[in-house]
Amino acid sequence: MVDVGFGVSAVTTAELAAAFPSHEVLGLEQDAARVAAASLEFPSLALLAGGLERAPRQALVLRIANVGRGLSKDGVAELHAQVLPWLVDGGVCLEGSTDLEGHVSTFWVLRRVGGSLLREALVFHTDGARGFSPWLFRDVLPRDLRRDARAGTPIFSLLTDWETAWQATRSADPLDSLRASVAALATTRADVDARFLEYGFCRWRC
Repeated sequence: MVDVGFGVSAVTTAELAAAFPSHEVLGLEQDAARVAAASLEFPSLALLAGGLERAPRQALVLRIANVGRGLSKDGVAELHAQVLPWLVDGGVCLEGSTDLEGHVSTFWVLRRVGGSLLREALVFHTDGARGFSPWLFRDVLPRDLRRDARAGTPIFSLLTDWETAWQATRSADPLDSLRASVAALATTRADVDARFLEYGFCRWRC
C-alpha cells in the first residue's frame, strides 16, 4: 500500500499502517524536508522522498491525495494512465483531494482490470469537524470534476438531490446528518451506495 504525496505530515500513512498491519505501507512525498520531519515523528514508517516513480510495482492500493489539484483535465487523465503499471490486477488507486486539515475529502476509486484502469466510483468522506452540507464537498472535488459542478452535469444533479435529502433529514450532529441524508438519498438514487456510512463514507457509482 502506497501513500503518494502525504503532505505536511504522514498521519494518513500512519493510519494506513495501523489499519492494515499485515500489509507493507510506504509513504512518499516530494518535499525532502517534510520526509525528514515525518521520519522523526513516525520512526517506524517507511518514508521516501519522491513521487509515484519511487513506488514499488505491483501495489495493492495507491492513495494519491492532492497531487492532481494543480493539473488540467488532460493532466489528470495522464496521471491516471501513469498509475496502471504500478497496480496488481484488481488493485485500486484512490485519487482525489482533501481540505488542508484532511477533514473533508473526495476520491476517485480506480481499479486495474487487466490492461485497463476502470473508474468505479467517487467516494465522499468527512469526519464532521467542519459541520456538514453536501456542498461542503464542492471545493475538494477531484480536479477533473471541480469545474463541472454546474447545472446540467451529473455531479451537480447528485449534490442538488443530496441537498434536498439533507434539508429533509438534517440534525444538529454533522455525522448524523451525513448518515441520514445519504440513507435517504440512496432510496431515490440507485447510483448512491450507503453501505459505508458507519465510517463516514458515501460512494457514488458515476
